Amino acid sequence: MKKTIPKPLRMAADIVFPRRCPFCDELLFFGRNGPCDRCGPRLHRIGNDFCLKCGKPITDPGSEYCKTCASGDRAFDMGRSLFFYDDLLKHSLSSLKYNNKREYAQYFGAELAKTFAKTIRSERFDAIVPVPISRDRMKKRGYNQAELIAAEVSRITGIPLRNDIITREKDTVAQKELGRAARQKNLKKAFKITGNVVELETIMVIDDIYTTGSTMSETARVLKEAGVKKVCFFTVASGSAI
Repeated sequence: MKKTIPKPLRMAADIVFPRRCPFCDELLFFGRNGPCDRCGPRLHRIGNDFCLKCGKPITDPGSEYCKTCASGDRAFDMGRSLFFYDDLLKHSLSSLKYNNKREYAQYFGAELAKTFAKTIRSERFDAIVPVPISRDRMKKRGYNQAELIAAEVSRITGIPLRNDIITREKDTVAQKELGRAARQKNLKKAFKITGNVVELETIMVIDDIYTTGSTMSETARVLKEAGVKKVCFFTVASGSAI
């Protein structure tokens, strides 16, 4: 169930901390939350032609799966993303991750909850799990952007946020820079289960970007080895299908 904030408190917060466009950081009109009039039309949402497994946009409307999902073994069951990962999203998510624009996570989380509300209800998720970052990155950055997004989805949907289930034991190099075999080696033993998942059958995993899918698949694999039956993910942006 969505937790609502009293209108007077929302108005006061907007006055003290005016909202900004999560894409260009322009100040927004009072009470508004989301892209400004200039950035809104530039957003490229993923439409109806997407891979039924990972949710990446596909160019062939007759295909059910992207080439990677059709030929590879994915540990996750299903994934969906909001936007194409283009320059506009790259700038926004980079600001969220590296320039302390934590407030952007509220918009992205709300948009995920709204856009995929039907799927979220039908899956009956037991918990929301953000993809973890390493201790070193948490120490340097001060926060996990995936956890901030997940917290907003949790607030709106009422699904418990569990950031105590899985940890990232080591930093890894960017997956997109590696071949398939190197990706698997890169992520080997990167994640570790640290919480009890016995009572959790279906989990929603949240991250900011879906690129090669290796990180998400490894996250799902570790969760399933611990006893989770179904793992679905939602991300803000996704790269083009291969």
